[in-house]
Amino acid sequence: ALRSVCGFSVPEIARAFVTNEETINKRLYRAREAFRAIGKVELPVESELAMRLKPVLATLYLLFNEGYNSTSHSDHIREDLVEEALRLCDMLNRTARTEQPVTHALMALMLFHAARSEARVDADGAIVLLQDQDRSLWDRRLIALAEQHLHQAAVGAELTTYHVEAAIASVHAQAPTFAATDWARIVGYYDHLLALAPTAIVRMNRAIAVGRSQGAAAGLHALELVEGVEKVHLYHAARGDLLRELGRDEEARTAYGNALKLV
Repeated sequence: ALRSVCGFSVPEIARAFVTNEETINKRLYRAREAFRAIGKVELPVESELAMRLKPVLATLYLLFNEGYNSTSHSDHIREDLVEEALRLCDMLNRTARTEQPVTHALMALMLFHAARSEARVDADGAIVLLQDQDRSLWDRRLIALAEQHLHQAAVGAELTTYHVEAAIASVHAQAPTFAATDWARIVGYYDHLLALAPTAIVRMNRAIAVGRSQGAAAGLHALELVEGVEKVHLYHAARGDLLRELGRDEEARTAYGNALKLV
């Protein structure tokens, strides 16, 4: 779907799945062979919709992420991809056969992020970090709409990663300033997220939140326990920030250098 419907390149898909291009090429080959074997593709019957919905939502989220943080385009934010992901998710929520708490959770998550778009780049198109963003530029209409979808997502007994990620984004959206962010609450949400998705990226993000909540030393300790992120530039950038905060400048320079080699 990412290749044929969304138009992603193989390198873009590899980055989305945090893997290498060879692995993605093999997966694409197997997928094409599977479709050849099927021959004719038909719309799913009612009983199959729930099973089919999960990969559809994952595709939409990856489409949104590539637009929100473009990896292969001159613009840091690709509004066309962001808007398309939101449009398609909105269609799911307006269709009785596909409207589910999880579809509202994903919509909430994407809207919380989209609300910050105007503040994420400066006049020259350079990235503005969260702590430096002008929060008056955040779209409060989109944040209010995101909160509505998050409320609708609370129906039912299922808790998904989209629910928890949307809750984390909601904490950021509610904070009047970066310093006033409830980082302890965010760490708690990451604990829930780890139970659902115990991945290295989630552990890394949790460690960064620990650094904000409990201090740089605690954050660095948590970060250095994470395995499998040695080739992720954000890991080394975060490590550099924590080391710099602790006054370990030479080690911080090395960490930033490693980040620059991988970005």
